[in-house]
Amino acid sequence: MRGTLKKRFLALALSLLTICALTMPVFASPKIIYRHTGSSEKKRVALTFDDGPHPRYTPQILDILAEYGVEATFFTVGSNVEAYPKIIERVLAEGHEVGNHTYHHYHTTNVKGEVLTKDILECGHILKKHTGQVPHLFRPPEGVFNEEIKQLCEEQGYIIVMWSVDTRDWAHPAIEDICKNVRENVRDGSIILMHDFIGKNSPTPAALRRIIPMLQESGFEFVTVSRLLEG
Repeated sequence: MRGTLKKRFLALALSLLTICALTMPVFASPKIIYRHTGSSEKKRVALTFDDGPHPRYTPQILDILAEYGVEATFFTVGSNVEAYPKIIERVLAEGHEVGNHTYHHYHTTNVKGEVLTKDILECGHILKKHTGQVPHLFRPPEGVFNEEIKQLCEEQGYIIVMWSVDTRDWAHPAIEDICKNVRENVRDGSIILMHDFIGKNSPTPAALRRIIPMLQESGFEFVTVSRLLEG
């Protein structure tokens, strides 16, 4: 008798769990989180630049990209977009792509979730205002995010874009070290992380001038993140 009651109880519990699973809301996750896109028929890589625009370094970077006929993706900070809107206009006019990198670029581990949520939404609003486009790519500051941010990105239609090659240009290493890092770690589908807003004496433009021909000679094609994902 006890065994029969126990079986009935377990059956009832399983039924209730099934009902709950079917009726409870399913919390969404972002469409995809990219660190590396895998392989394609062509050797493609995406150059990405965080934290800009910068009044000095972004134009230098744009000049180099134009010289080599290369397109890139810029993950911009909303407050910098407001400060230098003409640079963002140039970025888009020259065929590059713009993504959301929050408005203030807070250290994510030091702020509450609702503050970071507001920061993402505000940056998206600023980008739409100054570009006329709704951004669909998001890169979290320092690459740090949690379930709440993933949920927000799903709701707002963002794809979270990480990276597979960190040049560490923000730490001001020697240009030779940046180039060696890229050469040893890049592969088909790589997303390369660089920065166009760094403190004084940024090594990024000089390193970029070496990296582009180095990879082109190895058969790599440079594309925006969106084009890379299509491949």
